[in-house]
Amino acid sequence: MRIALAGSLAVLSACGGDGGNTGKDASANVTDMESVTDDLSMASPGAGATLACQSSGKNAYLTYGATAFNKVNDSIFARVLADATASLGDSFNKVGSGVPASTADPLESFKGSLLAFLVHAYGGPSYLQYTDGVTYYGVRDMAVAHAGLGITQAQYSYFVTSIIVPSLIENGVLAGSGDGADDISSCFAPVLTDQAFVDSIVGK
Repeated sequence: MRIALAGSLAVLSACGGDGGNTGKDASANVTDMESVTDDLSMASPGAGATLACQSSGKNAYLTYGATAFNKVNDSIFARVLADATASLGDSFNKVGSGVPASTADPLESFKGSLLAFLVHAYGGPSYLQYTDGVTYYGVRDMAVAHAGLGITQAQYSYFVTSIIVPSLIENGVLAGSGDGADDISSCFAPVLTDQAFVDSIVGK
């Protein structure tokens, strides 16, 4: 089964500390989401916001934009759903089952959550409205999100190297060859390989 992403993605207007609307219209579709990166929704930058890609000197979100992140997310799920190996384990098969509780969200919600996380982690807005009309927040407690899944280090490493990296390359992220820019190593990998981040997922 593969659920296709629709073409639109909107950043919601930013909320103040009390949850009220600031009054600033930050609505945007996926093609012009880059123009709202200075919005108040950037108040709490993600871990990769300060990492500079070799190709541009800017973070990954500013370098590649919302459209590319949307496509990468789609590619990740296409690869996961097509993976016939046992290397991923069974955690993705549990999505939507509610057992363990961290898998309660259906696949489309899981996809929206992952996209929001990726966008925020790499320097984009901290929340967005996905194609299902639901607002997803990029700031997530990874340990809670992966609780009960028992993901091993081998499974996590496989997911990064065999699912995420090919999805990035497939959608135009520079992987470096010879003297070419290596944006995967410079502005994507550090977030995924940070030991504290890995520890928040593996073995939970």
